[in-house]
Amino acid sequence: MRLSLASLDRIDPAEAWAPWEPSAGDPWDRKWAGHLYRRAGFGASWPELQEAVANGPTTTIGRLLTGHGGQDEFDQLMDELGPDSNSPVFAPTPFGSEAQLQTWWFHRMLYTRHPLRERMVLFWHNHFATSLLKVRQPALMKQQNILIRRHALGKFSPFLLEMSRDPAMLVWLDGNSNSKDKPNENYAREVLELFTLGVGHYSETDIREAARAFTGWHTNGQGFTFNRFEHDDDPKTVLGQTGRWDGDDVVRIVLEQPAAARFLVRKLYRELISEGTPPPDALLEPLASQFRDSGYDIAALVGTMLHSRLFFSDHAYRQRIKSPVEYVLGLLRSMEAKTTPPTDYSPTQQQPLDGLGQALFAPPNVKGWAGGEAWLNSATLLARHNLAWKIAQGTRGPLGITTQPGALIRKHVARDSGPNAEAVVDFLLALLLQPATGEIDSQARRKLVDFLAQGKPKSMPPEHRVRETIHAILLMPEYQLS
Repeated sequence: MRLSLASLDRIDPAEAWAPWEPSAGDPWDRKWAGHLYRRAGFGASWPELQEAVANGPTTTIGRLLTGHGGQDEFDQLMDELGPDSNSPVFAPTPFGSEAQLQTWWFHRMLYTRHPLRERMVLFWHNHFATSLLKVRQPALMKQQNILIRRHALGKFSPFLLEMSRDPAMLVWLDGNSNSKDKPNENYAREVLELFTLGVGHYSETDIREAARAFTGWHTNGQGFTFNRFEHDDDPKTVLGQTGRWDGDDVVRIVLEQPAAARFLVRKLYRELISEGTPPPDALLEPLASQFRDSGYDIAALVGTMLHSRLFFSDHAYRQRIKSPVEYVLGLLRSMEAKTTPPTDYSPTQQQPLDGLGQALFAPPNVKGWAGGEAWLNSATLLARHNLAWKIAQGTRGPLGITTQPGALIRKHVARDSGPNAEAVVDFLLALLLQPATGEIDSQARRKLVDFLAQGKPKSMPPEHRVRETIHAILLMPEYQLS
């Protein structure tokens, strides 16, 4: 049974978050498999889509939540890569390793066998927005990235506590300036405003008192150090609770507030469900209650969202604008692109995300990337257009990316249908968009078919026309949406 398209404040929350069950009128098919992979990963290849359709939603979501086999070995290898490694991903450079660091994470997201976890690493990176532009130590940023990955689908309380001791975070929010005689409020303010509660659920006094609790939480440039001589051990009152609090106590106190679970659930709703109409508190309350009762279990919350009837409804379908990372990685995964990391990491070496508005490890400010419509403007749309053209053409562009759409079509288009223009267009639309029935305008489809059919209407279309057709699909409004 399909969830009603009634306004969100009229939907029964219990009905919205109940597990979705496919039906004759709303079956599990390529449309919903593609929707799931766009939200719980970075898009899917044709074999992944076929496997998902065959396995069904429960098995597919389960595998996304736990990852595929071999992920631990892959993670260990990627964690060990560094500037002193012989790997081409970290070739020596004369100017430092900012580009190396960005390439390292980009490849990790592209080749991961646990796309949901990597997607959540990106989400939490934006939540705890920390920028290399101030930290200026790639090794610390990589260390933070690994920390986030360790907790991305774990419990939020130990996650927040470890982030509070993270050296990159301490540099980013001036932890070493937070002393007994002169408390620095930067980290305390962001803990309350951006990391847990949101505006309106704390006072300026709470910020000042929380800052006192974090005094002496410093870094030596490599790890966390507690300077007991700079810690204020006098009583403090934070959110109505008084004691000789330190940072551990602040984390405990803020997560005891009902507003914390609601704040985090609302952010995850925007990431996984929709960034359109803001949902009413009543719709989110069952999830907030579950989150609190589970001890802030992130994986359990994400699982409930991904299984839900609301997720498999028109309230969620294509209701987000793809971020640059989603756009690029989704394209590469769909096209089964190959990348050969370059050894030239000069400042002029183009990166896949250049000009798109999302430089990894460099969110614009403490609030992170705004997302939504902010991703699209005349400059970034032109950058998407140009990058899509380079990738579709198969040239060795950023990171040595190459594609072979002709080979892809010969590999996956059924032999009995033949790789003619009709079959090729239908395959490319299914591969890149996974559209619902009737979603693609029939005239638009016909124009693509007619373009491909020119010259050889009953055989494999010329390679250059296939690539140009792919580029045309990548510029469709539907492709910009997740």
